[in-house]
Amino acid sequence: MTAPPTYKSLLRNREFSGLFAAHTVSILGDVLTKIALSVLVYDRTGSSLTAALAFALGFVPQILTAAFLSSLVDRLPARRVMLVGDIARMACVLLMTIPGTPIWALLALVTVSGALTPAFRAARQTMLPEIVGMQSYALARSMFSGTIQIGQTLGFGLGGLLLLLVTPRTALFIDAASFAVATTVVFLTVQARPATASAHKDNSGVVRATWNGNREILATPLLRRLLLLQWLPTALIVMPEGLAAPYAQALGAGPTAVGLLLAAPATGTALGEAVIARFLGPHRRAAGVPALLALATIPLVGFAFEPTLPVALALLLLSGAGTAYALPLDQAFIENAPLHLRGRAMTLAGTGSITTQGIALTAGGLLAEWISAPWVFAIGGISALMAAAATGRSRPWRPQPATPADRPIPAADETTTHDPTPTQ
Repeated sequence: MTAPPTYKSLLRNREFSGLFAAHTVSILGDVLTKIALSVLVYDRTGSSLTAALAFALGFVPQILTAAFLSSLVDRLPARRVMLVGDIARMACVLLMTIPGTPIWALLALVTVSGALTPAFRAARQTMLPEIVGMQSYALARSMFSGTIQIGQTLGFGLGGLLLLLVTPRTALFIDAASFAVATTVVFLTVQARPATASAHKDNSGVVRATWNGNREILATPLLRRLLLLQWLPTALIVMPEGLAAPYAQALGAGPTAVGLLLAAPATGTALGEAVIARFLGPHRRAAGVPALLALATIPLVGFAFEPTLPVALALLLLSGAGTAYALPLDQAFIENAPLHLRGRAMTLAGTGSITTQGIALTAGGLLAEWISAPWVFAIGGISALMAAAATGRSRPWRPQPATPADRPIPAADETTTHDPTPTQ
């Protein structure tokens, strides 16, 4: 019997601690870039639309990567994808700092940098089970997810304060430095491994291989259900988040309330994932998915009663904690995705999540033109519960029979105390 994984045992793993440190630095750098570039573009153009476009272009190109280029994540070693991706993104940010760079060039650089993000993220995800073992995967993934939630919540606030002290161009230099640090840490700590598709012969081009892989993933009933169950309820749960400002105004509260309304669900998600990953084993996490789905959706229905700000924050905190239901779904997805398609699978999962959430946020804004913000929250919760019931009828999160040899994933956490010497 192996000991249950702990944060301490994970951080003793040199590869994981390096990967986690690089991830943390990159998150803060990414947030800073989004803020700095939006301010820089707005100062240059005076156009709110162009500033918003500069922010959005960091996300939109990810769809193109998932549709046309994600097979590269399977065909190339994951460590190499991460290193090249971070160096390329650092180059994009440095080019943004050149004085007099045309606005169209800034937007193009944002587009390129955004297109590289899903490949980097998927490469990290494909390595994670090999670095920590599947027994520790949920805890490791909760650490990455929690860093994203907290990093974005704090990063946008701290980034805004930083721009009171430095210029947007200086902030971009700081972001470029964060990429340099992350690249160095990955190079020194993460061991080189073969590409996940190295044993799978495929002579088709990159685009065709991407399409074929995505089609195979979506044509597999179990994988398709796991994706839909992660995408649809989550998107409907976050649908009202774009209404934090009008809801705060309706409550007669100021800008501080907007930040609190946005921070509450993110904090709940980080806490919920940390608790179930640390204290529940794989079978209990899987068995708890229905209860977590209920926790994520039902509190939003309470907004129909137009709660006060403290009650609203408590409801959002509970709802955020319930979104930890995605953790066992993500583990089931990566366990059942064929090894030679793992990179494409993780790219598709991440990009689909971002896309559906973007659509839902837009729909929430349109809906708020007709009904009050609290009722949009309530409708989001009801719709998410209905979507979960429809997509989860077959309970795809249940443990599956033994996997074929195509997916050699470590069953036990045998690497958590291993300190490998990275291959340079």
